[in-house]
Amino acid sequence: MINFNFNELFNLLTNKENTTLMIRFLPVLLLTCSLLLPLPAWGAPTPEEVVTRVQAQYDQAGGFKARFRQESRLQAASQGEKAEGLLYFQKPCRMRWQYESPPEQKKEIVADGREVWMFIPQDAVVMVYPMNQVMRSDLVMRFFSGMGDLGKDFRISWNRPPEGGGNYVVDLFPKKSEPELKRLTLYINPANYQLERLEFANALGEETRFAFSQMQLNLQLDPGLFRFTPPPGVQVVREGRG
Repeated sequence: MINFNFNELFNLLTNKENTTLMIRFLPVLLLTCSLLLPLPAWGAPTPEEVVTRVQAQYDQAGGFKARFRQESRLQAASQGEKAEGLLYFQKPCRMRWQYESPPEQKKEIVADGREVWMFIPQDAVVMVYPMNQVMRSDLVMRFFSGMGDLGKDFRISWNRPPEGGGNYVVDLFPKKSEPELKRLTLYINPANYQLERLEFANALGEETRFAFSQMQLNLQLDPGLFRFTPPPGVQVVREGRG
């Protein structure tokens, strides 16, 4: 059976032939605060306050939809793998990632709150994993689902000082050293505290970037989006049990 870790998730999203590994999702993500805290009226926010506002934004949203663009590469490589698609999320822990391009790398990742299904149509196989196993390993899932605690688990600082009209760019470094995550960087719209970009890197030099656009918050999405029925002739492989 497969041992889930960040490196395995990276390999799957960057190598369509590696169908025995789960996605790196997605990304990257960790919301825990339930209240939208006001910022100090006398000055600019601290990076900790910005992160708290971002967490609260998605924690309160309930359901949302967005387009995403993903790029994954090794630091030493001049080019990486790119993909685009649609993301649907409904609390608690229900997601659907539809990878639409490039056409030869189409795939779907569906989480129903109990299991995560990863369907690769060109290989006629769907991999199924227990949700609790994926949530322990997948930064992006934890971020959006509110199962992380950024202030507790990370050292938070500005990537660069805030500039007039520009995004807030915040770096997060794990307080406990771990090979799966060396750095997480958030690009945040200061007008609405929505996450526009997310980047993370591991100790092996692997980098993944997500850019989000056309974000629609506070949606009540069709429950059918978060159920997956394997098409006829598709092999179902269940991993991570026992």
